[in-house]
Amino acid sequence: MVILITGFIFSACEKVIEIGLTDAKPVIVIEATITSGKEPFTVLISKTSPYFGTSTKELVSGAKVSLHTDNGKPRYFTEQSPGIYKMEKVTAFVNNWYNVDVEYDGVTYSARSYLHAQVPIVDITLSHFDGLGFFDSGYKINCFIRDPANTENFYRIKAYIDGKAVNNDGEIDLYSDKLFDGKVIGLVQHSSTVFQETDVVTVELQAIDQAAYDYFSTLENITGIEMIQSASPANPISNFSNGALGYFSAYSADRKTVTIKDYLKK
Repeated sequence: MVILITGFIFSACEKVIEIGLTDAKPVIVIEATITSGKEPFTVLISKTSPYFGTSTKELVSGAKVSLHTDNGKPRYFTEQSPGIYKMEKVTAFVNNWYNVDVEYDGVTYSARSYLHAQVPIVDITLSHFDGLGFFDSGYKINCFIRDPANTENFYRIKAYIDGKAVNNDGEIDLYSDKLFDGKVIGLVQHSSTVFQETDVVTVELQAIDQAAYDYFSTLENITGIEMIQSASPANPISNFSNGALGYFSAYSADRKTVTIKDYLKK
């Protein structure tokens, strides 16, 4: 049986942020993530001009990349291939600030991110979408959580089909608890992706910090602008210093996997 869900928090909860125009000169782009799970910590470094231009990204090799807590000693990433730096067999602890430093060509680019505790997925439900215009019909997945009270929380939901990440073509499922602090709430999937009965879908709920939320929120807005306008888009807000683009996100995650056809038999 399909359960239709009402009263969800929609994309109106997202924060709209004004940003400046891009600079046409080549810039460093850093994408850094660490998690409280077993995944390797990863930093991707490239150089491109402009950030959303048509030119191919130039991968940056030879950078010195380190990670440390506010009072801790730095640990260094290993460059596994050009532009891809990883740190394996390490553990990040929740409720801590983490700092990433990237030294390249005489300049140090720094960012910090707070690793929030995991917020469990309470339940997963489905709603059917009948299709509209260019959009296919199928099922959307909604995620119930119990939001921690009296703290400012930000979330990102990612979906995987048979273990492969779903590409939403610039659509990012983001949520702020500004309107539902401390409540059990359903986070509706507002991206246009739909799932079919044969799909095995893994839902990943990321507890992210505000800097990552601001970055992805502006990135989503810019991608939408780019799709409908020919003017040069703006750059998303970065938490890296010295003019670097990109982001550093420390996050914890909970995951649940559902087989759509099995769920529908319930």
